[in-house]
Amino acid sequence: MAETKKVPQDPIADATYSDPEVSDSKEITAPGADPALALTHGERIVYTPEEGRSVLSKIDRRLLPLLCWVYALQFADKISLNYASLMGIREDTHLDPNSQQYSWASSIFYAGFILWEFPTTYLLRRLPIAKYTSVNIVIWGIILTCHAGVSSYAGLLTVRFFLGVFEATVTPAFVIITSIWYRQAEQGRRMGYWLSCNGITLILMAVIAYGLSAVTDSLIASWKILFLILGLMTSITGVACYLLLPDNAANANFLTDREKAIVAERVRDNFQGIGSQTWKWYQFREALCDVRTWLYVLYSLLMNIPNGGITTFGSLVVNSFVHNSRLALLLGAPSGLFDTGGKLFFTWLSDKLLDRSLPSFLAIMFPMVGGIMMVCIPSSAPAGLLIGYYMISVSGASWGLVMTMISNNTVGYTKKATVNGLQILAYGAGNWIGPQTFRSNEAPNYEHAKIMVAIMYGLAACVLIIIRIVNWRENKRRDKMQAEDGTAEVTEEVERAKFLDLTDFEQPHYRYVL
Repeated sequence: MAETKKVPQDPIADATYSDPEVSDSKEITAPGADPALALTHGERIVYTPEEGRSVLSKIDRRLLPLLCWVYALQFADKISLNYASLMGIREDTHLDPNSQQYSWASSIFYAGFILWEFPTTYLLRRLPIAKYTSVNIVIWGIILTCHAGVSSYAGLLTVRFFLGVFEATVTPAFVIITSIWYRQAEQGRRMGYWLSCNGITLILMAVIAYGLSAVTDSLIASWKILFLILGLMTSITGVACYLLLPDNAANANFLTDREKAIVAERVRDNFQGIGSQTWKWYQFREALCDVRTWLYVLYSLLMNIPNGGITTFGSLVVNSFVHNSRLALLLGAPSGLFDTGGKLFFTWLSDKLLDRSLPSFLAIMFPMVGGIMMVCIPSSAPAGLLIGYYMISVSGASWGLVMTMISNNTVGYTKKATVNGLQILAYGAGNWIGPQTFRSNEAPNYEHAKIMVAIMYGLAACVLIIIRIVNWRENKRRDKMQAEDGTAEVTEEVERAKFLDLTDFEQPHYRYVL
């Protein structure tokens, strides 16, 4: 029978703990605590640098290929309508070219996205995160395959809506997964790796769409072939994720028991653990009262209004000054290089400096300038317009660093899930609004939409400055308070509290990453 003993004068006094070296181990439990408390047996785990590097390498080899591949596929699935627009889907589904029907076919995706974001935020917290996400991937793959069967505006709206519902899970899930496996100083680059797969997707999709657009005598329209290929690949990927992606370190079968403990110890100084499944309503309320939450939401809304428009109308905008639909598809490829390069460089810089807001600000300057170039450069200079268009693709690097900021600075698993969900909700709202700024009566140049692109990115940059000031001032306030109170020392109690699933408001030793 396992022996249980109390830990005196400790915030986890009713927790029990065990020695991993003996078979008669004692379980670690504590109301509301993170599973990392059990993995570390209620104490610090000492490990060598070689062990730490070995464990990190194992995590990277198992997680990153899956995260990168899934994120590449979800982006391909999301932007497939953009490429299908030049492959005949608008004509085959009888969309009125003089109306906003194509814009609504894109925007309706984000209606489903927004509708399901909060339910999926709760379910990500309550269910095994990897298993739940994998099921969503399988279902959205099936829905994407169904796109090949639509022949009307109503049918297109229906499949796009449900595609948005089931794709709503992947980004918040991946942010949480990254936060529970990696240290703060490692998260920027890891998010950059899977986010940069959007750029690789842009390159591959441009080439694939260009090739398929040459298919004119097939029994199946080229755009239908595109959806069938992507849908089948996505569903197979979902099954693979279900089998291979662990929910957290506790059930990672590719790690030994000691390696699992090292995983938990590595992330202790994140002031959070590896993912509790207890929903805490006080953390939900705290998230709503934190000014940072609404600054993240405002940034995401402002940044994603132009993103939604460019994602949907990018090929049509390029076609407006190259006047060749197949060439316009191919010219979309270099935007992927800007997207990938920006995400890899700025996330690397961010981790090197352990600074999120400054690299994010620098990154968003590129799309702001790109938008200005598209407004000011005449259509008689297509090379300049293309460069401006490509620069807009760097915007994803800025958004990725804000998600890293949320991962770093929002402590408490329910609070993090709530803030992340609200930010993704704003992402969906922005992408819903974005296509509506491209009015059919302004085609093909869409002058007012291009002006909106530059303005929105500029305003988002201003929000980043405000976030930096808020975090800097709070860090200074905490430093001063602890210096006056004499509580700056990091005690054993403080170390253990890091795995009690407390929020950043509840942990005065926590400092916000700028």
